[in-house]
Amino acid sequence: WLADYDKVKAKAAAGGKLSSKEKKLLKRGEAREAEDAALGTTGDDEAAEDAAWAQRLEGFSLTLPGGRATAADDASRDVAVRGLSLAAPGRPLLTNADLVLARGRRYGLVGANGRGKTTLLRFLAARRLPVPKAMSVLLVEQEVAAAGDRSVLDEVVAADEARAGLLAEEKALFDALEQTVDAKTLDRLRDVADELDAIGADGCEARARAILCGLGFTEKMVDGAPKNLSGGWRMRVSLARALLAAPDLLLLDEPTNHLDLDAVLWLDAYISTKFPSASTLLTVSHDRDFLDETCTDLVLLTDDGGLEYHRGGLARLNAGAAGRQAKRTRDYALQQKTLKETRAKHPSLKQPRLEAKVLEKLDIPRLAERPREYAVHFDLKAPDDARTAPGLSLELRGVGFSYGGGSAGHEGAFTAFAGLDLVVDASTRAAVVGANGSGKSTLLKLLVGAVEPSSGEVCRGRNLELAYYDQHFSELKRCGANASALEFLTATYGDRLAGPQDARKWLGKFGLDGARHTIPVRDLSGGQKARVVFASIALRRPHLLILDEPTNHLDLESVDALIEGLKTYGGGVLAVSHDAALVDALSRDADGLETPLYVCRDSTVVVERGGFAKYKRDLSKAAEARERKATADATARAAKRAKARRDKLAKMADKPPPAPT
Repeated sequence: WLADYDKVKAKAAAGGKLSSKEKKLLKRGEAREAEDAALGTTGDDEAAEDAAWAQRLEGFSLTLPGGRATAADDASRDVAVRGLSLAAPGRPLLTNADLVLARGRRYGLVGANGRGKTTLLRFLAARRLPVPKAMSVLLVEQEVAAAGDRSVLDEVVAADEARAGLLAEEKALFDALEQTVDAKTLDRLRDVADELDAIGADGCEARARAILCGLGFTEKMVDGAPKNLSGGWRMRVSLARALLAAPDLLLLDEPTNHLDLDAVLWLDAYISTKFPSASTLLTVSHDRDFLDETCTDLVLLTDDGGLEYHRGGLARLNAGAAGRQAKRTRDYALQQKTLKETRAKHPSLKQPRLEAKVLEKLDIPRLAERPREYAVHFDLKAPDDARTAPGLSLELRGVGFSYGGGSAGHEGAFTAFAGLDLVVDASTRAAVVGANGSGKSTLLKLLVGAVEPSSGEVCRGRNLELAYYDQHFSELKRCGANASALEFLTATYGDRLAGPQDARKWLGKFGLDGARHTIPVRDLSGGQKARVVFASIALRRPHLLILDEPTNHLDLESVDALIEGLKTYGGGVLAVSHDAALVDALSRDADGLETPLYVCRDSTVVVERGGFAKYKRDLSKAAEARERKATADATARAAKRAKARRDKLAKMADKPPPAPT
């Protein structure tokens, strides 16, 4: 939504008339900017940074054994926090849990939505948990501030604080020597030059440019200012800064949400092969392939507020799910039996003391909640005649499209299509891929009629029933201002539902818990709204599904359920996604053989008949070639700067001292 906000902001600044929807978006974006200004993002002022974290963590409570907030060994590069309890307003998140992060391991933090994964990252980043003082910690969560004229490259290389400090000192020493030459200053200048060589300071730009290139930045974007970029691209600047800084503990909160598939695949490879092995990584992500590619361990946040540690990837974790569920059921039964027996034996005990006795007797860190099986089933069905009935196609014929000047206000933004031909029908099953700004979302909007072409025509079959999922939940436009999910479904699909209980069943299938069925839809989270949208789409039984980033608001279990649901769906599917697992599933037929995918590039759409595997190979080769060129160019510039530094130092050394007065 930040990219759309930037467009609306530019439109308002140009004096354009805003729709009511655009006015709401402008208000939301201005509130976000005000929050960012209040919170600050530079970290230059330690007191301001502490105040920012205090505001961000307001309302949450943290309990540590003995109240200890300092690490046992401040020289360590490991994190070990025992007996941690963390609560949101009105509900516990972690209860007497142990957080252990060993140096150099790559952890994925997984668990149901709303269990406190992001909150735990924030407490670590704010050092509210006992993190060793020797450890540098960085959380990638916000885009860099848009103000100022410093270039994207300068923003990224500034993350190397040691280099920045030495360069500042070097400049001050040179300035001092311009006034007076003395041996002490010259000696320190030589030491600074040696230290800059030792940390590879002259190669910093080359490393930064290679990272930015891998994340999809063009040379023009790298040399431009962040204020010329949309919010999504500024998030990439923040990610690039973190990768270059390579802190002892890097915390990533849904890092793939702001990336296209091309950048996600590059990031997979970079973290796996190039990110320093001594750094520890803790990632929250709903992207299965990303977690499997980048993580050595998974940390499961359990329903009862514990943290379980598992080696290997998600497939191995899922394989043991049934066994863990059976054990929790047995443990819960024993716990309830012990509670009953203890209460009968000590009827006068108050509840806290009673629970403490049970914990001591069973030697467990916390009381377990009743085990629940979190089952999500995306029951997507097409009409029986989806593959045979006439009039079910969707066709673009010589379509041209161009956004107005306001939309092109940010570097990397999509501008136009020209001469676009494409046919989609109920037999289509394909993913749409391409770099950010290549027009993927615009293509879908043209197909569904959300935008109109400037030339050519869009032909929609007379009998076609299509469903469109987008990141703004357009499906919910038909929902009343104060209507709940239950009221929305019963009002919209009364002829297809047996009654309110039937509507509840559909909402439950898609993972919306009963307590949210009667809450106004406007008050639901993004993930909860997504489930209402999919329930609505399923009840419509469309011939064709047009999906724009359908996994963005879903947890891992729901993404898996969506992929399985699409496999059995009998209609057509065209989906834009940065989720490699979903793209791979849509790029294979029922026998597992590769099928074509659509690639947006150069103002048109091309069909990659080699499938997803070939697309990834070509992408990797192209990225390596761009990185080599960016690195070579930056290395040549660095060599010139190093020579200029040496020449200047030599000149200063030969400069005669001032005559005595």
